[in-house]
Amino acid sequence: MARLNDMVESQRSHIESLSCPTFPQAVFSAPRPLSKCRVALISSAGLMRRNDENVSGNSDDYRRFDKTCQNRDILINHLSINFDRTAFAEDANSVLPKDILKSMAEDDTIERASDTHYSFMGATAPELLQKNAERLAQELTDLNINTVCLLPV
Repeated sequence: MARLNDMVESQRSHIESLSCPTFPQAVFSAPRPLSKCRVALISSAGLMRRNDENVSGNSDDYRRFDKTCQNRDILINHLSINFDRTAFAEDANSVLPKDILKSMAEDDTIERASDTHYSFMGATAPELLQKNAERLAQELTDLNINTVCLLPV
């Protein structure tokens, strides 16, 4: 992760000028035991499947990666001079650790890993994401997923 003082001036100024959204309805909930968690992953890496339409900057859409999706078919579309993609090139689990989550379910650390995981494009304004984030929240509820792991990139 890049630090503000390591960024070029134009990027640093842009990031510093962004407003931070407030969430007045935020409620604290005590975490459930891991053994009761049914978990899906949500990445901000702008991931896509090979042959998908490109994910562009400021895209409000998200992509799904079901259990048939092989790591070799996952591409990353998040571009930034501040983002090192080396780990992803070596192992997609560094950005979307679905294999690790699956093994956690197999050894009963968690109740279940979702059959589908998701990716949004990072650096998209939160107000643009709200509609699709709510749609995804409903989808996860319908799938009986009770925990998500947010993976910022």
